[in-house]
Amino acid sequence: MIRGEPFCRRGSSQIAVMRLDPNRTRLQVKHYTCQPEARQMNIIEWQRNTHALAVFNAGQYYPDYSYMGMLVSGGQVISHRLHPGYKAALVASPLGKGPRACVLDLTREPLDPDSPRWREVAQSFMLFDESGALRIRKSSQIANRTVVAQDRQGRLLVFTSEGGYTLHEFAQVLRAQPLHISHAMSMDGGYEAELCVQIGNFRYASFGRWEPDHDSDAPGARVPLPAVVAVSAE
Repeated sequence: MIRGEPFCRRGSSQIAVMRLDPNRTRLQVKHYTCQPEARQMNIIEWQRNTHALAVFNAGQYYPDYSYMGMLVSGGQVISHRLHPGYKAALVASPLGKGPRACVLDLTREPLDPDSPRWREVAQSFMLFDESGALRIRKSSQIANRTVVAQDRQGRLLVFTSEGGYTLHEFAQVLRAQPLHISHAMSMDGGYEAELCVQIGNFRYASFGRWEPDHDSDAPGARVPLPAVVAVSAE
């Protein structure tokens, strides 16, 4: 856990950090249409059904639950549409040579929607790039946040905030940490910014908040998530 003072605008300033070695873990993008019952599940249901060590929310989606960008699950292309404004992708399981999982900056390494090079793809938008430059507009919108970053050793870091931050200030919190972060992308925020971890006797869960002035935990565990990223051990 890290803390985000003085930038936290609502609720707990604590931020959960999960660091993953791609050589020791497997990342899978899961979409509800590929599941036996083809229904949206909340994050606890996703964790139970996948038996994953950890599950966190994937990128953003429309009100009809279609994905805002390109999504590939187990080699099956769920959404071919590359979002023109989203310049990042969490990818895993390369079809050829390459790291087992990483965060792609699509301005440097574009994806071909007709021939993705990865069996797992979740497109979203860049938070900051390898130069440290912010790739977002400054906004006053406060929400819980989920961010996936890559450090300079090629490891992945998943950040999920327990309280509300502006995206610009959340980026400042992450860049200030002694975690040697190279670049980062943002997943969906708000009510959907969720993380569920269960490894042996260790359990942790964080559910996003919906109401800006809500003082207690929102019933985030009940929100349906059409797509998640599941983490398992190799």
